Order: sequence, then C-alpha cells, then structure tokens
Amino acid sequence: MKTDVLIAGSGCSGLYCALQLPEDVDITIITKSDIESSDSYLAQGGMCMLRDEDDYDRTRLTHSLEVSAIGKKLGEYVFRRLKNAKKDPWFSSHTEKEFSDVLLCAGLVHDIGNPPFGHFGEYAIREWFQKNLHNLRVGDRPVTEILSQWQIQDLLHFEGNAQSVRLLSKTPYLGAYNGFDLSYRVLGSIIKYPVSSEELAESRYKKIGYHYSERELFSQLSTAMGLNGSRHPLSFLLEAADDIAYRTSDLEDAMVKKVISYQQIAGIFKNRQLPYKKDYDMDSYTCMSGLSQFYREAIDNKIRNPELTAVQRWSQYIQEIMIEEAGESFVKHYDALMCGDFCGDLFDDTFSGYLIMAISELSEKYIYTSSVKTKTELFGRRVIHSLLDQFLPAVLLYDTEEKMTFIQRRTVDTVSNFYKSMYHEQSKGKTDAERLYLRMIMITDFISGMTDNYAKRLYRELNV
Repeated sequence: MKTDVLIAGSGCSGLYCALQLPEDVDITIITKSDIESSDSYLAQGGMCMLRDEDDYDRTRLTHSLEVSAIGKKLGEYVFRRLKNAKKDPWFSSHTEKEFSDVLLCAGLVHDIGNPPFGHFGEYAIREWFQKNLHNLRVGDRPVTEILSQWQIQDLLHFEGNAQSVRLLSKTPYLGAYNGFDLSYRVLGSIIKYPVSSEELAESRYKKIGYHYSERELFSQLSTAMGLNGSRHPLSFLLEAADDIAYRTSDLEDAMVKKVISYQQIAGIFKNRQLPYKKDYDMDSYTCMSGLSQFYREAIDNKIRNPELTAVQRWSQYIQEIMIEEAGESFVKHYDALMCGDFCGDLFDDTFSGYLIMAISELSEKYIYTSSVKTKTELFGRRVIHSLLDQFLPAVLLYDTEEKMTFIQRRTVDTVSNFYKSMYHEQSKGKTDAERLYLRMIMITDFISGMTDNYAKRLYRELNV
C-alpha cells in the first residue's frame, strides 16, 4: 500500500490533522484491529466519525472543527482590537491565547448535545413528549402528577443547547462525575439561552439553555461570572462563529448532494440587491464577481468540478468578511455586552447580515425544501419516535421496587451502561420524583448521544 501520509489513530487529533492537509495528498488513517473497536465507533456522540455509505463529507465533527477554527479567529481579532483600543485593562494583563482558546474549546463541544437528525431531531423529541407524556404512568399514577412543572416543561421543551450543558457537566469522564470539568467561561460561551423551561414563557427567549438537573450549576456560573441571568458576552462570538460555519457550508453541502446548482447560487445574489460595503468596496455585483472569478480560474486550471471549487473558495472569501464584521460589531457594542444590555445579533445592520439573509433565502427556496432533506427528516422522526416508544415506558419502573416485565428489563438492558451510570450517580439521595425525572432524561441522554446512522441501525435492529 502506497500513501503520502499515514496517520496512526482516528481520534480527534488524527482526524483534525487529516482535515488540515491539502486535498491532493493521499491520506491513510489506521485504527485498532477492527473498525468496531475504534474510539470513533464507540463514541456515538458529537465527535463520532465512523462513516457509512450514506454519510456525507461534512459531519458533526467537521462542523465543530469549523466553528472552533472560526471562533479562534474571532477571538484573536477581538482581543487585538480591544487591547489596542484600551477599552478594558483586562486585555493588557492577559494573552490573546487565553481569550481565543475559550472560543476554540467552546466551538469543539457546542453541539455535543444535538440529537440525531439535528434540529429536526430536537423537534421530534419535543413532539413525542407533547403527544405521549400525559399517557405515561407509574402504577396507577400519571407521570405528570409525580413530576414538578419545571421537570415536565424540560421534557416538553427539549433543546440541544441545554443537552450540551448537561452532557458536558455530568458525563462520567475519566472516572469522575463532574463532566469534562470545563471552565465557567467555556460553559458560559455555550449557553445561548440563559433561561430555564420554568421561566421560558415570561422571557424573551424561545428556547431553554439548561435543565432542572443543571439548575445549581447555572446559578453558580451566573454568580461567579457576574451575569445576573444574562448571556455570557463570548456566547455572541460563538453564535457568530456557528452562523458563519453553517451558513457557508450549507451551500457547499447542497452542491455535493446535488440539491442546488452553481447557477442557482449565482442567481440568488444577482437578483437580490445588497447594500454597498464601503470597507470592502463591495456591493452585490462585486460580491458575485468574486464567485465568477473563482469559477473562471477553476475552468482555466482544468479543475474536475469547477462549480464546487468556486463555491468552496467563495465561501472562504465571505467567511473572512463575516469574521471581521462580527469582530467589529463586538468591539462596537462591548460596553452593552459586558453589562448584559445587548439583545441583538452581531450581524445586525452589517453587510454580512445581508449576505446571511440572502443565503437563508436560497436555503429556504432550494435546500430545506428538497425531497432528499424532507425524506431524511421524516424518516428521522420515525426513528426517534420509535426509540422513545420503546425506551421511555420501559424505564419508568427501572431502579424502583415495582416489578418490571421481561421485555421492559431487556429494553433497559439495551441502554448504554454509560448513561445508566450517569443516572445512578445523579439519583443518589434524590426524591422519587427527581429519580423518575432522571430516568426519563437518561433516555433522552441516550438518544441524543447517537449519530444519525447509529440511531437508524438501532431502529432497524429493534423493528425487524
């Protein structure tokens, strides 16, 4: 076997190394004796990289790496601007690396709580509880009479962001039960919605940022960081990094999947008037001329897929614009951000904001409504609903004095010991209601930790 580069190990470091190498390099990654023994196969969650035939090139891992890299660039840019502006003495006594590494780390783990099938998976979990929660019983008592309203609302408003906080703070990692032992800065950067399900109806947020089970952690974090219930300032930079990564990658992914064409991408920007961007001498015409230029260069260089190459280069081009504008917006609104008074988006009233709206319009028109995506999402809904149908009723009597049926025991046996150990550690000294709540979210922990293909494979195995 001949190869340009041989990488030993398919963990995060090995995969990151492979992704950073030039596209024309022949790369071979070796793992343990068989693929089922590799760490990537066993991970199940956000860092899993095991590929099936129907996997696309971009995975949770690549997205997380992209957000991490963009977040680091944003952090470096903002640090230099604020240090030079002398707006805060903190920047004179600390290093650029200290600041940017928080965003680098937060970017790597920000999506770890997302369930299979992404945002549609979140919707599917919420939908299942909204339809079925009132039918669940422990003995003669409805579950809704046992749980508190806060606990009930957690289930009805399942959210990947809150799930990320839970997994990062409660996962039994390296023999400890305090999660990954991340700093308050990193955790604060991840919490996009600083509100619980109990407070949701009265807040300006539409989603929750933490569960009942993490209420003490959030209180400690908010007090220690002086947030007073507001968002951590760095969460705005992480949100911007996430927006930049997925908005630009949507175009590339759609082309790879043959959902959209180069001509459609070019057309949406030609037909939409964007405001003049003075700092870049750019308007909609000059923005699109960059895409056309990259396309002509790809043709001249006899690139195999010039349309895709042009879109990839153009995405990098506009990413740099977006990074600078998000950074400038953060500097501009620094005082309001630090006081917790900033309620907007870093891209408000920016050229990048108009670019994002144009990409969003294109996505709504061609990508999100494609038959491929729709079929995938509908099948994903069936998968998640089926798994919840089987696991949630079975777990209600687990770890109680109530007798379980043979099928219920076998069903609970299927749940990873990883998540059962989380439950047993957290349930120590808790009331019956709290233990019931923790058993139920043990199942959402289990399902949220699955990749799309793991969930589909388990669904098929259980429904043969």
